[in-house]
Amino acid sequence: MNRPAWIALDESSRHSLRFVWDDARVDADFRADDTALLDATALLSIRARMALAVGLYEWLVWRFDGLHDRAEPKQVLQAAWCGTVDPRYLKYFELVRQDWTGPIDGALWCGMTHLSHGMNTGHAYEGDLYAALGFLYRLAVHVLPLRSTLDRWLEPVLARLARQHPVQPIDPLADLFDQRIAEQLGPLVGRRALDPSLPLDVGHDRQFLADCLADAAADGNPFLSSPKDLIDFDLDVAGDYYPLP
Repeated sequence: MNRPAWIALDESSRHSLRFVWDDARVDADFRADDTALLDATALLSIRARMALAVGLYEWLVWRFDGLHDRAEPKQVLQAAWCGTVDPRYLKYFELVRQDWTGPIDGALWCGMTHLSHGMNTGHAYEGDLYAALGFLYRLAVHVLPLRSTLDRWLEPVLARLARQHPVQPIDPLADLFDQRIAEQLGPLVGRRALDPSLPLDVGHDRQFLADCLADAAADGNPFLSSPKDLIDFDLDVAGDYYPLP
């Protein structure tokens, strides 16, 4: 996973950690208000909310890129994009909190933990996905050198997602046993959809997600559920094949 063009970060300021961090209180030091964000995301499809959550997590990943030697943040990023296809592709995981402390590792742990919980359960309990979106936004604002870079990106992205991926009604009786989750999340949303400088391209988004699934499987991403794991969910899987809806 390489840093996308829509994440603009100044390299000199990125290497300075000018924010308060206390692992015992974490979001008590956050000052951003997420009300406007959550109001805007209520207009989006569930899949668009998931993609936006991954996009907010991307800001966190690339803000700290090169300032640590952990592989997990980018592995979670790759698996999370796969999880926008079907949330069951993102394996449930718990990282030991004591192993992830300080302004870099602690912030990454918080991002991974809240993202995964929102992705894993947000299709059934939408409040969990909203909570993840709000936390990831406030966390990103807290740790980024300049909040303005995030807000300049977020405003047009929310507008284009609302136009192209509006909220869709869900029939709670259509899939009582959660065997066809992906069918009710809305159309696929890829990384390109989060770049306001580029026109939307459904084919490109679909190819990006297909490549993400193939690469994650080939790399042995530990946060990606294997086809064997997914048999328990009664998904249409065989060998190393991950279907797109």
